[in-house]
Amino acid sequence: MFSSYPTVGPSAVRDNYDYIIIGGGTAGCVLANRLSQSKGVSVLLVERGGVQDTWISRVPLFSSHFASDGSRSRVTPSVAQAHADNREIEIIGGNCLGGSSRINGMLYTRGMPAEFNGWTKSGKWNYESLEPSFIKSEANLDPHRSVKAYNGMNGEWFHRSHPYLHWNHSEHIIKATSSLGLPYIEDCNSPFQPAHGCAKIHYSIDTGGQRCSTFAAFLPLPLAKRRAEQLHICTNTRVHRIELAHGSKLAKLKAEGVWIQENNSAVPPRLIRARKEIILCAGPIGSPHILLLSGIGPKDHLENCQIPVKKDLQGVGSHLQDHLTVPVQFVVPVSDSLAKIELRPWLILKELFLYIFFGLGLLLSPVLELSVFVQSRLLDEKLKVTSFSKHDLDSTLPQNRPDIEIMPIAWGEVAKHRKGGLCFFTVVLRPTSQGTVRLRSSDLTLPPAINPNYLSTDHDVALHRKAIRFALRLKDQMVEQGYPVAEYTVPDINSDGDIDAYVRARCQSTYHYTSTCRMGAEEGPIAGVVDEELKVHGVDGLRVADSSIFPEILSTHVAAATVAVAERCAALLQS
Repeated sequence: MFSSYPTVGPSAVRDNYDYIIIGGGTAGCVLANRLSQSKGVSVLLVERGGVQDTWISRVPLFSSHFASDGSRSRVTPSVAQAHADNREIEIIGGNCLGGSSRINGMLYTRGMPAEFNGWTKSGKWNYESLEPSFIKSEANLDPHRSVKAYNGMNGEWFHRSHPYLHWNHSEHIIKATSSLGLPYIEDCNSPFQPAHGCAKIHYSIDTGGQRCSTFAAFLPLPLAKRRAEQLHICTNTRVHRIELAHGSKLAKLKAEGVWIQENNSAVPPRLIRARKEIILCAGPIGSPHILLLSGIGPKDHLENCQIPVKKDLQGVGSHLQDHLTVPVQFVVPVSDSLAKIELRPWLILKELFLYIFFGLGLLLSPVLELSVFVQSRLLDEKLKVTSFSKHDLDSTLPQNRPDIEIMPIAWGEVAKHRKGGLCFFTVVLRPTSQGTVRLRSSDLTLPPAINPNYLSTDHDVALHRKAIRFALRLKDQMVEQGYPVAEYTVPDINSDGDIDAYVRARCQSTYHYTSTCRMGAEEGPIAGVVDEELKVHGVDGLRVADSSIFPEILSTHVAAATVAVAERCAALLQS
């Protein structure tokens, strides 16, 4: 759509820049904006994908990965999952400017303060210290937001909730969760929210009703043109490795530049040098992959792949975490499901009219509008929350983080039978399973070997059982209210074995990958990759800023926190 978007190819970039950002995804776009604000500062942003900006890529309903043609996504099969019937599970990320913020569900959820209060012992990364980073980027479009000190109104990244619920079943879900002891939460981003409940979701949608990715928010066309002299955006370009040399401080390494090459080009890679720093924002899969290719990672693994070891750093590519989800599917009226658009094609014309001329209708809405989250320890034998203290609802305490989420989606496989579908995606929010990102060989053209190691702990298996039983309990409550919902694809909840088999056969990723370059001490059980200033241990001039630095996975969706990390990194660099 924007053929005039000012990008440059590898052959046209300068020999050196003040800052080089590797990865123009969710975090990279934020950093490119912030670091290029000062006149006289030169920034190179290198992105493996393209611009890929079209009208339909901004329509909320059509722009997520599951509804698109896949042109903005990179899909890599995992290694066979030993605890999931040896299935290769799709690992999906963005492959364009804006990265996963261009293909995700647009959910803006910060998470509870408890998510961050245990990140570092020093307190430099608790919620109180991170809240200004959330506020800086945020442009909250909800009414009455001015009375909320924790909201930002002057940032670039728009988000809002809808003033009404699109689906009839959503009203019944709210009533059903209430009957099970879970309160309704109007503002899911309030730091004062209770630690469990049924929350109305906020979406990254702008004033024009379009998806507000970090590309649209932080690198829009006018800004990219205005800063074209000092901000070079190099798309469709691969980073081979980071150039490392021994610096002046004893034997410490110094990151001097990056080797880049246009995708599918026979032209040899070119070294571009950084005068100040290199910031790695290639995501929880790409960032460890590039570090490993550069010789930074577990010594034994690098030697096995015949990569010269520059820095033995055991945590690189380790501790991979993700939110594993299992769909439980039901039949509902066609009119209360997205199936109505597929089965009644003339409705799309009506919805297009409502969206284009009034900013209303289904096209404005992603399919998820509620999130149900609960602490499993508070569920009794009837799967109700009947006894808890005020202490249990305190969202500042790490032990109160929810560990189960139910995501109701207005779609299901039953649509192929010309019926309406409702799917409850059951999610384990605090998994103990950890996996790895590793090289397959020294051949950098090969994708990394990604092993999430799903369902590798008894804790996770048991929690998935409880999540599925809770989802079916929620359905039963909806039936009691008179809502016409029937089971379509569900396991036998009276059999642990049947539930376990169902989970192994149907589990899938929610694409919330984290912790492969996590923040923490280099030595000891944490095996951190970066310190509290996001600097890679033992390497000068190199930082990582994306969800890979999370010490552990959050009990919420990760986009908002990823942007906050990028904001914090920019502030550290500019100070």
